[in-house]
Amino acid sequence: MQPQLLSILENIRHDPTREFVRGVFEDLRRLLGYLDGVREAVASEAAADQAHFIFEVVRCEALATAGGLDYFCACLEAPDELSEELERVSFAVRHELRAVFERLLPAAQVAEAEGARTLLSDAHDLLRNCFEQSTVSVARAFDPGVDAADIFEDIRAKRDNSLRLYEDLDALLRSARFAEWHGEAEALVNFSERLELFRAGSLRHLMQKDQETCRDFIDGLTLPMLSNRRSFRLYLHRFTCYLEILLKHVSMRSVLADTALSAAA
Repeated sequence: MQPQLLSILENIRHDPTREFVRGVFEDLRRLLGYLDGVREAVASEAAADQAHFIFEVVRCEALATAGGLDYFCACLEAPDELSEELERVSFAVRHELRAVFERLLPAAQVAEAEGARTLLSDAHDLLRNCFEQSTVSVARAFDPGVDAADIFEDIRAKRDNSLRLYEDLDALLRSARFAEWHGEAEALVNFSERLELFRAGSLRHLMQKDQETCRDFIDGLTLPMLSNRRSFRLYLHRFTCYLEILLKHVSMRSVLADTALSAAA
């Protein structure tokens, strides 16, 4: 167990509560361990059946963990703030399990190999984020200053990548707006260069469906369009509207919840 979580447990004076929270942390850690097996199975060429089997184990144990949270809230005395947080965690676990087992996994079973691998990976990522955020939420019920990135290294990496993506999207949006409002050749060249830098860099940190849409926009910028001012301005207007939506979505990522962000107005 991570040192930050052990420190929290040591500071819980009420013995039954301390042992219960210890069990929750251990349950969530074990579930994350199962997901390591899913990740390995998804990376394998012919291990889809193994991934589905591990997911079933995860569902059973995650539901048991959620049931334990419900029991604690209903039957044991606890501060209202703690009970409310545990209820939110229980709800979040059940909600993400439904998304995985009612939508992603059934779709993976009928998809072709590459599509199935993508869906299994999405299911893995959804549950990993849920279990990690659940761990952080329970920890913050006792220590509001807990930093998720100090507990999970992959959260630190996701936060750094998401922040870089946010900043690059913001810069691209500003450049696109300037090119739309000004027709100077220098503004168009700067926009085109920044667009290529974005495609070669932070684009990979978007969700898969957003990567595809963004590439379609970039591929839509053709040389004939550059010579037609009206068509180019229409393209830029559509692209800036899309970037505004994309920037908003990235800003709402859970890994950026505690990060101060500033964006193009």
